[in-house]
Amino acid sequence: MSFRVILIIIAMLSALTESLAAQRRYIAPMEDSRWEMTVSTGVQCEMEHVIPYFGKAIFSQEAGRKLRLKLVTQQRFKPGIEVEFFSESPIWKTTSTAFSIGNLKTGGGEILIDVPTGAAKFAYLELHDGYQAGFYFPVSQDDLIDSVLVSMSTVRFRSVQPLFEQCVGGLYPENFEDIRSAGIHFDHDDEFPRIEEEDSAFLSMFNYLKVDNEISKIVISGHADFSGSECYNDTLSSRRAWYVYDMLVSDDIDPSKIQVKYFGETRPVTRGKSEADLLANRRVTVELYR
Repeated sequence: MSFRVILIIIAMLSALTESLAAQRRYIAPMEDSRWEMTVSTGVQCEMEHVIPYFGKAIFSQEAGRKLRLKLVTQQRFKPGIEVEFFSESPIWKTTSTAFSIGNLKTGGGEILIDVPTGAAKFAYLELHDGYQAGFYFPVSQDDLIDSVLVSMSTVRFRSVQPLFEQCVGGLYPENFEDIRSAGIHFDHDDEFPRIEEEDSAFLSMFNYLKVDNEISKIVISGHADFSGSECYNDTLSSRRAWYVYDMLVSDDIDPSKIQVKYFGETRPVTRGKSEADLLANRRVTVELYR
């Protein structure tokens, strides 16, 4: 075979490769399009839309947080790819419109795109109004594809939307990360806590425990100030910790999740001797773990 023939074959293969390179589009057909509530608790709400052969789009909101949108896939894409987030008319509408919602970047992992609150809200409203929201981004031609377009269908979105909004309306007002650690304080030589304004974080945690079933461990730690003997302070810090334990258990918190510790005067938060310093050391802290 001559060198000229080889060059011709290479040129033909190159042209064929370029002709095969094209946009790949993913969207659920009208008859298969579904939106479903997948999580509905007092601390988290999720509604999910399966995009065949690609993955799924998930609107989610946690207690004390704002709406988010995630595009999840098992396909692998490089991180940092520029993504155009857009809204467009569905194909069955007589007039065609499309506009950009914003510019995003791929994350590169299973959560390919994590859409911030503002853009997520806009897409949510567009789906409610009968439009499709989607993602467009270029990819390497190594896969014979030069771009990918992933769309969320508006079909049956409204049938699940009321359930999602009902769930969101019932979310606890504070997030786990904001109240995972809290404490209450005690008067001098007292094992019964003084619940005041500065202890409001403890009350929030106390109520939060009733709605989050994912809490796996609760650690209660009792402390005392420097007044009294070391032995007495050990006993006093123990009584304080067990009092808080009884508070939780009496409110139907699972006792198997609770660990009780006490440290007497050995772990002060301050070495000062003023009444404010002593009060700061007379405490029980509660820490939550998932």
